[in-house]
Order: sequence, then C-alpha cells, then structure tokens
Amino acid sequence: MKKILTIGALSLISSLALANKPLVIQQGAPAPMSDFETPVAESQYKPLQPVRYKDEVALNKSLMLEYTAQKGKFENNIDEDVKGFGIGFSSSPHKNGLWGKFEYQESDNYDGSAYEFSFGGHLNLINANGFYALATVGTGVSVLDAEGFDTSTYWTLPIGLEAGYTFTPNFSLYGGIGYKWSFNITGDEQTRCNDGTTSGSTGSGTCSWHGGINYYYDSNYIGDYDGVTYKAGLRYNF
Repeated sequence: MKKILTIGALSLISSLALANKPLVIQQGAPAPMSDFETPVAESQYKPLQPVRYKDEVALNKSLMLEYTAQKGKFENNIDEDVKGFGIGFSSSPHKNGLWGKFEYQESDNYDGSAYEFSFGGHLNLINANGFYALATVGTGVSVLDAEGFDTSTYWTLPIGLEAGYTFTPNFSLYGGIGYKWSFNITGDEQTRCNDGTTSGSTGSGTCSWHGGINYYYDSNYIGDYDGVTYKAGLRYNF
C-alpha cells in the first residue's frame, strides 16, 4: 500500500511541475519518404529571385526628354547652328524597337525656329549591366521659319548612335551623335537664272542666255541643308 501511495504522490508532483511548460515542436519540413520525393518546403515556398530590370517584360516603353543641336550647312554657303529640345516616345532602349519624336530648335543669328516630327527604328547593339548602345534611323517632316527668308518645309533623314546607362529600372541617362539631311520640299516650280529672270524649264539649255541657272532661286530661299547632330537626355522607362 505504501508503494502505491508513494508512486501516486510522485506522479502528481511531476504533473504539477510540468503543467506550465509549452509543448516543444521541432521546426522544419518533414523528411522525404524516398529519394525521389521533393520536400514540401522546397516545392511550395520557393525563394524570390532577383529580376534583371533590363530584361523585365513590364519595362518595354520609354519617354524621352532631350537637348538637341545641329551644325547646319545650308545651300547658300551659310553655316548655322540650331539648338533646342526634343520630346519622344520609344520602345525600351535595351531591345530593338521603334521611336517617334517632336523637336523644336532655334537659330540665334538669323532669328529662326524649326519644328520637326520624325519617327523610325533603333537597333540594340550593346546591352550589358545597365549599359546600352543603339543605332537609329528615321524620317520626318520639318518647317523652318527664319526672319528675312521664306518659310520652308523639309523632308528629313536622320541617322545616329545613342549610348546610355540605366541607373534605376525607371531612369536612363544618354547621349548621342548623328547626321541629318533636310531636303526642301516647299514646291517652288520656278528655275531662277543668274540674271534674275525665271523659267519654267528644267531641261538642257535652261537659262543658257541668262547667265546660267541659279539654284537658290532668290535671296529669300533657304534651300537644302544637312549637318552633324548632337543630343543628351533622360529616359523614363515604364
């Protein structure tokens, strides 16, 4: 009888001593049943992987704001720089794509201004660690208005190279150099001779009795021009 009372007392004391201690549960995933079974934690809770933003599908468009300039060489032996700004929209600079742009530029010496809309495509040449390089080609239409000259309309052909660095997923800094040809399409159908007379002819012998052909028409005609272009700007990628 004493043994039974002693065992009962010890059991009661042990139960009271351990009543407030939490139950210990081993953390972790259960061991796989076989060598071919994937653990539950690995199959259901894969860790997030870092995303290379230049390859991110969501960032496939870009808005551009840039400073632009051109060293213009005009038909009538006038070299004049024009400069201004451009606003554009394009595909991501980290892949091949399309672009469109509006530009406004001014000429200080001749109090002139030019408005141009152009569009085209770009070919990605370099795409590494945020750095990129593009080759661009396009076409456009511009209007040039300078004091003392006729307002002229041009068909433009710009080409260029652009290099930049995307320092955050949404923003890129870039610069570029290129060349642009501008052909006057105003539509003056008169051929002006060197003695000041005009002729509707364009064939052989035109102005032969009037000192030859003056392709500049008159002192108000601007004519074609071309020259090296420069740009520097900021892209917002989204």
